[in-house]
Amino acid sequence: MKVTRISKLKGYRLFRDFAWPGDLQAFGRFNLIYGWNGTGKTTLAALFRNLQDKTAVTAGDVVFEVEDRSVNGADVPSAVLPPVRVFNRDSVAATVLASEREIAPIYFLGEDSVEKQHQVEQLKKDLVWAETEVKTAQSEKAAADKALDDFCIAKAKVIKELLISSRSTTYNNYDKRRFRQAIERLDTTSKQAALLQGDEKTKLRSQKDAQPKATLSKVDSDVPDFAELKASTEEILKRSVVSQMIDALAGDREVGTWVRQGLALHTGTRTADECRFCGQKVPPARIAALEAHFNDAFSRFQSEIDHLAGKVEGHKQRLVNLALPDSSRLYDHLAADLDAAVTTARGLLEPAVDHLGSLHARLVAKRESPFTQETLNGSTAPDCDTILQAIAAVNGVIEKHNSTTARFQSEVDAACQKLEQCYVAEAYDEFIGLRDATTTTESSVTTAAAKAQGVRDQIASVEREIVEHRRPAEELNAELHAYLGRDELRFEVKEAGYSMTRNGQPASNLSEGEKTAIAFLYFLKSLQDKSFDLANGVVVVDDPVSSLDANALFSAFGYMKERTKDAGQLFVLTHNFCFFRQVKNWFHHLPHQGKKDLAKRPARFYLLHVAARDGHREAALAPIDPLLEEYESEYHYIFKRVYDESQRGANGVEFEACYGMPNIARRLVEAFLSFRFPSCTGDLAKQLDAVSFDAVKKARILRFLNTHSHHGHVAEPEHDLSVLSETGAVLGDVLALIEATDAEHFRGMKELVAGVPETEVG
Repeated sequence: MKVTRISKLKGYRLFRDFAWPGDLQAFGRFNLIYGWNGTGKTTLAALFRNLQDKTAVTAGDVVFEVEDRSVNGADVPSAVLPPVRVFNRDSVAATVLASEREIAPIYFLGEDSVEKQHQVEQLKKDLVWAETEVKTAQSEKAAADKALDDFCIAKAKVIKELLISSRSTTYNNYDKRRFRQAIERLDTTSKQAALLQGDEKTKLRSQKDAQPKATLSKVDSDVPDFAELKASTEEILKRSVVSQMIDALAGDREVGTWVRQGLALHTGTRTADECRFCGQKVPPARIAALEAHFNDAFSRFQSEIDHLAGKVEGHKQRLVNLALPDSSRLYDHLAADLDAAVTTARGLLEPAVDHLGSLHARLVAKRESPFTQETLNGSTAPDCDTILQAIAAVNGVIEKHNSTTARFQSEVDAACQKLEQCYVAEAYDEFIGLRDATTTTESSVTTAAAKAQGVRDQIASVEREIVEHRRPAEELNAELHAYLGRDELRFEVKEAGYSMTRNGQPASNLSEGEKTAIAFLYFLKSLQDKSFDLANGVVVVDDPVSSLDANALFSAFGYMKERTKDAGQLFVLTHNFCFFRQVKNWFHHLPHQGKKDLAKRPARFYLLHVAARDGHREAALAPIDPLLEEYESEYHYIFKRVYDESQRGANGVEFEACYGMPNIARRLVEAFLSFRFPSCTGDLAKQLDAVSFDAVKKARILRFLNTHSHHGHVAEPEHDLSVLSETGAVLGDVLALIEATDAEHFRGMKELVAGVPETEVG
């Protein structure tokens, strides 16, 4: 089992947005990663440390690829991974501690433990089955989790599509998270309460899709007292005018009416002695007889009849003209309620109008026959309260309409909320089934993992009985003697581990080189520990030669090569070019490394670099630059970096991209001048004085290199970024100085680097 890629490194330390490039070879069995300080080596080693310790990567978004499986950084504790051992600065700190703290022992099998070893081997077989059960349970859990997640996504999509509205953005971003929050707030009781009938849902959908409408005026509720009008009419009909009647006029209504009208045309302001009809003289006695017939009581009675008739007619016209609203002016969800209320009101108003019309007709007839007594027979007077209630029902619907307009948005939101709760409630039972399935599978994973851990604990218990750690200490002491060339430092065996002594006393004030040597030898020895399966394991070595002299560097390489050559997978990370060259040459001579098909080569070479983007430094992993892989010196690569940057120009270049260039330029100038003027090696100013070149440009080169570089390593300058704007021009001066000093050398180097693609670096 191998780590084939780190597919994604986003927001993790220096790796802000790294994704494995499509043209970058996957990790092989042997992997060499070269990068100067500050390019991310420590970060990569820390990630492998997470794999070793099976601890979650809590920062950023990290995805490993192990064989053909993706493993999220957060899932490392539960993932099935190869055994991993990492050497880095943390290893040094964890190994070489204060003298009172013991170093963990390295275990080998004892001589009399064959039977127990067989027991361990059987337990390891049991462990394989137990881990298979863990994988099966994890697969089932993943399937159950996916089914639940897909269900939530699908339901959220349906709810979003049903409830999205031009009037509100509430559901525009409705997703599985909101759906799950809503459904997990339900229980059996609240689910049942949230469900709606079909007509309720239809009504709420109409309300949700409605557009705001204008408010309406209420219907006038001026309804007369029908019983009082009927009683008044009946009282008038029963009365008659008492006078000196002329029988001929009393007996003939039309004649009586005609004569009464004619009398008015012959008296008062229109007094005439002659009949306006026949022209004959009208005797005064006839006029007196007619006035006695049509006396004051008659006139008052006629006026009383006219007043009541007008009152009845007025009430009738108001009822006839009563405006009941059309349902098309109301919201759809209120239309049915209004239609029902209006139908009821009209059903009561129409007979009321007919009743008033009947009363009016009887009063008109009574006016023409004031001398006769009559009775009012027929239907009962309409009930005023019933009609008022019907009109109030209509006004009640209008009030709802006006209230909806006033609170339109809140009404729409309330309708959407009820619909959402209904849709969520409808999905409740299926959700509970899927969620229970995830709970069951999670329990299965826990049970299987506990079983596997139990077997591991048994293995560890038996192995503790059959191992001893004295022999590794003796071997470490021999190796430490050979490594350092002296035997004053020794590992002393304690009951639970080792302690470090110097000349028999607890070691103190260890140098950085001693600490690195002790920790690295201890790490290499630990690869033989029974707890680590080297043939199937992953070994990561991060800069094991820091603070070591040249002799120790070669010793470190020799020990590392011997102890890691049989590893299932090896990663070596370094910024030291001498160590890089040793490992590179070893890898180049591995069997099958010469195959044309890169995928069939056992060793892979990578370059860590940093680019400046938007004011931030970002690390990335790329193929090794050919000049680093093909040449035994770093000089060719450094020349290429300076040459490429000098061609870039100042326009469009962020100052942050120039951070490392003064250091690189200094290394190039020192290497070139040390070869040309060996007597001045180590003094850059003297070396430049020896060069026949423009004095002003030499001064600018020296000022730039001394001000902005950190001699001996590549790091970030702590100066005003704007000063770095002269980087391109100074690099051009550096190349011009090399050309002026050795034109043939410069021409050859220029031809060499011009044929190598530019590497994207910061």
